[in-house]
Amino acid sequence: MIELIAAHQLNIMLALGSICGMTAFFSLISRFISVHRKASLIGMELSAMVLLFADRFAYIYRGQADSMGFFMTRISNFLVFSMTIGVIFSVNQYIKDVCTHEGGSEKVPGVLYVNDELAAIGILLIIVSQITGFYYMFDESNYYVRSPGFAVSYIVPFLMAILELSVVLKHYRRLRKKLFVPLVIFSIMPIAASVIQLFVYGISMINICLSVMVVIIYIFVLMDMNEFVERAHRVEMESLRQEKMSMKRMFDQTANAFVAAVEKKDPFLHGHAARVADIAKKIAKQSGKNDEDCEKIYYAALLHDIGMIGLPDSLIGKTDNLTEEEYEIVKKKPLMSWEILSSITEYPFLSQGAHYSYERYDGKGYPDGLSGTQIPEISRIISVANSYDAMVTEKRFRGPLPMQIVREELLNESGGQFDPEFSQIMIQIIDSESRELLDGTDATIEKELKCENYRDNVTVGIPISNDISKLRFKCTAFDKDKGTALPSIILFESFDRHIHSNAKSIEAYKYYEYGELWFDGHIISTGARNTEVKLTENTYVYSRSHRDDMETSDSAATADKDTAEHFYEIVMGRYEDHIKLQLRSAESTVDAIVALPSKSKLSFLGLTGENCCIYDIEVEQTEDSVKEGDIPRIAEEVSYIDRLSSDMPNVQVDRNRSASTAAIEIKDWTQLRFHSMSLPSASLVWDCPYIVIYTSEDKKINGKGYHEYALIKLNGENENSDEYAENKFTMRKTEVFTNWEDWKRLNKDGVEYEVVLLRRGNRVTLDSENLGIFIENITRIRDGNKKVYAAITGNQVAITDIRIQ
Repeated sequence: MIELIAAHQLNIMLALGSICGMTAFFSLISRFISVHRKASLIGMELSAMVLLFADRFAYIYRGQADSMGFFMTRISNFLVFSMTIGVIFSVNQYIKDVCTHEGGSEKVPGVLYVNDELAAIGILLIIVSQITGFYYMFDESNYYVRSPGFAVSYIVPFLMAILELSVVLKHYRRLRKKLFVPLVIFSIMPIAASVIQLFVYGISMINICLSVMVVIIYIFVLMDMNEFVERAHRVEMESLRQEKMSMKRMFDQTANAFVAAVEKKDPFLHGHAARVADIAKKIAKQSGKNDEDCEKIYYAALLHDIGMIGLPDSLIGKTDNLTEEEYEIVKKKPLMSWEILSSITEYPFLSQGAHYSYERYDGKGYPDGLSGTQIPEISRIISVANSYDAMVTEKRFRGPLPMQIVREELLNESGGQFDPEFSQIMIQIIDSESRELLDGTDATIEKELKCENYRDNVTVGIPISNDISKLRFKCTAFDKDKGTALPSIILFESFDRHIHSNAKSIEAYKYYEYGELWFDGHIISTGARNTEVKLTENTYVYSRSHRDDMETSDSAATADKDTAEHFYEIVMGRYEDHIKLQLRSAESTVDAIVALPSKSKLSFLGLTGENCCIYDIEVEQTEDSVKEGDIPRIAEEVSYIDRLSSDMPNVQVDRNRSASTAAIEIKDWTQLRFHSMSLPSASLVWDCPYIVIYTSEDKKINGKGYHEYALIKLNGENENSDEYAENKFTMRKTEVFTNWEDWKRLNKDGVEYEVVLLRRGNRVTLDSENLGIFIENITRIRDGNKKVYAAITGNQVAITDIRIQ
């Protein structure tokens, strides 16, 4: 290593000296270093540059006896000795600045001032040496020769380095790593180099080492400066972000306060704007918008109805029975919203969203009668969100519409009132987030019910399904002088799981009542096909806890039988179109079987009574289920597929995908033809046939190794999953299509459907055009070259005469 340095040290000196000069220039032009620190860095770098260049010249001109050699050797060696101290002196100034600004000291450590004095002494000794030859001399050939006092020349730099190291070590806990490490190395390395220099002649170890350390310090300073700039940038960006968030919060609070003030004009509008904004943001997110666009759509939706403030109070919330003059006033609302929001010039999308939010996709809206993509996208999204919330919330003239009706309305008005893309996204949101709303399983059962007159109060419907459940409650009579005080149940079907009595709500919620049953065995059969009831006196024995309660109740009944607390239990279950109930009380057990109109009908139990208080109501779901044969059949099975079959057996689908045809392997070109008839209980547009494309090892849907690739509803919807395949779905209405009411009527009458399936490798194409609905779905299968099958299923539909070509 020593030999290598000796052989190339002149080139090393030239390179390092040049680097030191460049770093001095970069330090000079830097704007992120303090003045004092910049001065010390430039001092280090220039001293190191002069040191190396002077040392290089000393080697070049040594041995030259001419006048140039004479002067250059002496000047160069003087600069070498003095610049060595200059470098360490500059480092001393750098440490002063670091200690005061980074080390937490209010004043500069005293030893660093001692170093300044040592530097002055060192320079003085170098000057004296030039006259006396105390450090070095030159022989007759102009060669540099060490004098007996040469070792003294190392004492001053050595002491300065030691003192600097002591200061750095003292403050090491307070210094950042990128400041501490190079300073420690700088203090140690020259000391080590000094020791080597004493024993090695002809190699400038100290000078090279000092220059390298100066470059290293600059690099670490640069790294620290970058970190400082980045940290400052982060602080600035965080400050800007906080400021932006503060402005956003202020805008949000102002907007919400303004909206709340407007909505106070009608209690039925409370929270409407905020809900519309949330829904619009969901639609935007689902459609692929970025966060910034979603925020814009959110606030545009929040404020789109702000023009309501200009409407007369008599028209706020009024949508039915508007006179022509009143309707013309209401039509000005989006223009008033636009005028108010136009003053917010920083956010032009607010006024735009409000101006066109009541336009219709088919061009029948207001105020300008725009259609299709002429309507700004933001307004098309708001239109869907606004209508959705209007349908699902309570109004002055009606309650919230059931989710099935809302979903169908969105589908019916796709391409009419609504943009097809955004209405379909809203339907997907309903399907993915609100399945409980669609099947009515989300409602909360009341814990207490006060019943004076019969059916005054009825609990929300408790689903009766294949899984056996138990309903338990306590009951106390209000007044024994009023006569009968008994709980009872109502069996019914309804989209919203509630009892309805007026014609409008019966139609809206598809309410259908099967019958009523009391705990004394009395029954009223309304819509059931048949009922059987058996009353048994005092046969039921409660569990221990219930039995203890019953004994207490019986004791109380001795004093006042009619006002005592009684305990009841109902066990219920269903198999296909038959319900079995067991009503248990201390006095008797009622066993009942009810035959429903069909297997497709839903069934709920509502608890009510008269002259009594029902409380501590609880429902327990058991792990048992009703099996075939558990309920004796009291009415013939209702079948709509009792006709000749073709290539495979007919199938009746009573509920969503409750049955399906056998597997049909898709090979090249496959044509399916079949007759479809919606069941009498069907009432929605998706009560129609579906096509499932899938694979499984046993060919069965949900069988071993089941992967579903696509689900196409022949009313023009899809529930495709991207888990195992990619699907490209297209639907359009042809000129044959009239309206959805005709569509439902024709499906109830019976329709001949045709579906064509084409497979090419891992690509399956489905084509269908029936009743004016054209469908194309292209499925790209991801999971290999397996056998792919299709099956026909649906919802409340009879599939017959299935032909496969």
